[in-house]
Amino acid sequence: MIEIREVQGHQEVSRVQELQALVWGRSELDIVPHGLTVAFMYQGGLVGGAFDHGEMIGFVMGIPTADPKKQHSHMLGVLPGHRGTDVAVRLKRFQRDWCLSRGIEQVVWSYDPMRSVNANFNLRKLGAVVREYHPNLYGQMSGVNAGVDSDRVIAEWNLRDPEVFQRIYAPPASLEVSGLRTINRGFENTLDLQDEVLLYQLPADFGHLVQHDLEEARKWRAAGREALTTYLEKGYVLTDFVRSHGNFYVLRHQAH
Repeated sequence: MIEIREVQGHQEVSRVQELQALVWGRSELDIVPHGLTVAFMYQGGLVGGAFDHGEMIGFVMGIPTADPKKQHSHMLGVLPGHRGTDVAVRLKRFQRDWCLSRGIEQVVWSYDPMRSVNANFNLRKLGAVVREYHPNLYGQMSGVNAGVDSDRVIAEWNLRDPEVFQRIYAPPASLEVSGLRTINRGFENTLDLQDEVLLYQLPADFGHLVQHDLEEARKWRAAGREALTTYLEKGYVLTDFVRSHGNFYVLRHQAH
């Protein structure tokens, strides 16, 4: 029986630190410390946990921003043994309900645009969209992110959007992408396309490349940075993710 609720007490806060190390293999320097986590909670942030028979197996951390209607979702982590279940989506449902009950209407967070698992979760399963790309946002990192620049895109999750509600409770079928043009062939980008809808293909498993072939991972990072920054600056938005004979972002042009 999985229970989703706010984290309570110092013992559960300490478990959040443990989970950061277990989920991402982070060094102590990259883990949000106990005292700062408590400060987030005290100042109106969310630290929610997923509990399996009393043991915390996942968490979500959201912190206030300068805009009282916006929360920054700093981390979402689920133990490897519970990935592929609905625990992560349930944590995000809890976060959405928690925020709306407090007048917060948008949640934003950063993620690595080359990691297809994250892209699929954020865009396809949650209904977030991406308009911003930030090269090497956090500098050099440890654990599963070591060795490549920490490029990140910003996911925007508009909590009152009907499509967000549909995605997290009754997901629609994937978009049919046959006939749509693709920006890249591997590392080679075409930067002058003007179709209303375009695709960008990700590597099969960027995380595996980071761990086992850093040179290849760095080539993908540079190519992805070039393609995505170019098209985002042209007014395209990453609106969906499709797994059909590969991993593809769906980019739609939106008028400024």
